[in-house]
Amino acid sequence: MSKQQKTPARKQVEIEINGKKYPYLETMGAMMSFHQETGLDAPVDLEDQVKYMYHVVKSACRRNEEEFSLSFQEFADGLTGDEFLRIMAELENQSGPQDGKDDEKNV
Repeated sequence: MSKQQKTPARKQVEIEINGKKYPYLETMGAMMSFHQETGLDAPVDLEDQVKYMYHVVKSACRRNEEEFSLSFQEFADGLTGDEFLRIMAELENQSGPQDGKDDEKNV
């Protein structure tokens, strides 16, 4: 009998805005609200990425029944460049190694 292997749980990511920590969890709700606002399926530039982050945090707070009352502008004003880069690096680290398959081509 073989046991199913469990996928390791991802570390809970938090983002700090104006000294307060909020959950950062990408949900389908975040993707849908980002798409509704921008018409895009994924961010294409820095402004879109900040908008996407806003929708991710807003959706994660709604999911966790946590208060989130920041407008987009308040969120953007409170998001430092260092925190933006930290979150992007954290998300990249969570995606894990690609097993070297990026460079392989099917022949």
